[in-house]
Amino acid sequence: MSESVLPIAADTSLVRYRSELVCEPVDSGAKPKFRIYDPGTDIAYELGQAELALARLFDGKRSLEQVQLSAKTELRAIVSLPKLAAFQARLLQLGLLTQHGLEGGLKRDPATGITYGPLKRFLLINLVKMNPQSGLDRLYQLAPWLCAPLINGVLLLAAGVAFSYLFLHWQAFSHDVAATYTQSWAWLGWHYPVILSSIAIHELGHALSCRHYRVRVTDFGIGVYTLLATGWVRPEQRAWSSLSAGKRAITILMGPTASLYYAAVGIAVWASMPVSSGFHDLGVVMVVASCLSLIPTLLPVFNGDTYLALTEFFNQPRLRQRALRYCRLRLTGKHPEEEQNHRLYWLVSLLTVSGWALAWCGIAMMIARLLP
Repeated sequence: MSESVLPIAADTSLVRYRSELVCEPVDSGAKPKFRIYDPGTDIAYELGQAELALARLFDGKRSLEQVQLSAKTELRAIVSLPKLAAFQARLLQLGLLTQHGLEGGLKRDPATGITYGPLKRFLLINLVKMNPQSGLDRLYQLAPWLCAPLINGVLLLAAGVAFSYLFLHWQAFSHDVAATYTQSWAWLGWHYPVILSSIAIHELGHALSCRHYRVRVTDFGIGVYTLLATGWVRPEQRAWSSLSAGKRAITILMGPTASLYYAAVGIAVWASMPVSSGFHDLGVVMVVASCLSLIPTLLPVFNGDTYLALTEFFNQPRLRQRALRYCRLRLTGKHPEEEQNHRLYWLVSLLTVSGWALAWCGIAMMIARLLP
């Protein structure tokens, strides 16, 4: 959904570039680009070198005409006032400029991952947090067939065959699951490597799809929230928003699809290895852990793939943040402006709190299981 551009106030002296934004160069080839990261929303954008220099001329003191003059004298750039006004409005919309102390709205939040509650900021341990774009470029150059529809159709068919085999031998698999998880603690040696690699493959599915559609990925991460593992991929904001709804839907679906491929490999390992082999246990853990890790991202109560799909379907970017803000204002006796969506906001807030409770109950049960 395209949100309306914020109007430009008559007093443009209060428009300034936000000094709290984090800026870092991006390896993008011939034309220098910079990643602009907003720590308040955990979302990043990309600006060209000239765009960034021009944006920084908005210092909260210059009028639009003075910014135009500064661009000419300091940057040797001639920019017409209408173009400069449109540029200012666009940066306000993205939230890179602030006006009268108010930040612009964000179009959409493309991040995948899981939200366990307000303590995530304090309890999340980042195991991997990186800008993966150069690695994605190399991988895509070496194996572009990974994103080919025909190849993925064949892989989905193979995964379907693997899961059909699993269901036909469900009794034997159930027996092996019980033996693996109850007769010893050996499964712990496989659990976290498997769950983290499963999450990495899941997020790689999202990231490669972004690369296929020429959307830069600004952040790739894997972390542990107390005992629960999580992951995320963040595409560059403007490029993601410019994709068609169909391409965004495919990118969202490629994460769970990659997880199914991973589980299918686990089924093959389980079926082909002798029961006495440690790799037989590895196959069991691969199937169980990868399928369990899919559950949170498929539940709309968490900030995973299904939730992201719902924000696209309802054209309500950052739906959870909007809903929680609405309910907080209502509970404090204030009257929010977005009354037309009040039923949706109350439902989303209720589901979100339920999701937090489920996550914490899961953590408590896991701790109780591990304690003697």
